[in-house]
Amino acid sequence: MNLLELGLVAKNTAKKAGKFLMTQKSEEKLITSEKGRDIKLELDRKTEELIRKELAATKIQVQGEEIVSKIDQKLRWVVDPIDGTANYFRGLNQCCVSIALMNEHECQIGLIYDFNSDECYEAVKGHGAKLNNVSIRVSSITEKNKASLTTGFPASESVNSSLDFLEDLKSWKKIRMFGSAALSCAYVASGKCDFYAEKGVYLWDFAAGICLVEEAGGKAEFSLIDDDRYSVKFSNGKL
Repeated sequence: MNLLELGLVAKNTAKKAGKFLMTQKSEEKLITSEKGRDIKLELDRKTEELIRKELAATKIQVQGEEIVSKIDQKLRWVVDPIDGTANYFRGLNQCCVSIALMNEHECQIGLIYDFNSDECYEAVKGHGAKLNNVSIRVSSITEKNKASLTTGFPASESVNSSLDFLEDLKSWKKIRMFGSAALSCAYVASGKCDFYAEKGVYLWDFAAGICLVEEAGGKAEFSLIDDDRYSVKFSNGKL
């Protein structure tokens, strides 16, 4: 399969997973674990199992949040079955399915499906970014005092670091905290927000956003801060 064909597989898979999650919204949700400020639902694992089954036809290994599997190839799918699990659990709409095709540190396909709004953000490297099949671009805002920042509060940081973080917030026109890293990336790609910055996120949280933001004309920066958590800055490239 070429990249466009793989992108279509990812799109169909994300939509199938999103449809499944919509059918489960009114059902009782079983929490399987609580670690720090995160929760895991039985549905997280069930949805990842569905995604893995659909992606199996591509014969590309899957790196998922819920199911640990050996990855010995540079090319792999990176999957978050429910990005924004806590929101989904509480009946908030800021959650999505996220699927990325990564070749080492390069994202070649990014798919973020907001199943509550039926908004499908997709990008294939070299082919631009789209929202529901319509091309999207990042915003043209160049000044922080006119820009919208989306972020997550760094609760695990030291008091001094948190104070620096709070001080920086004053320079932005608007601050938004959605509770979903993937949607934050999608909002930057589509010009709904101008900058997304957060510390302590995992690769599956933002991987799909790399291709989306870059193909929409923006800039995606990320660096490891420990064994598996990242500091990320996704922007319109003008701030």
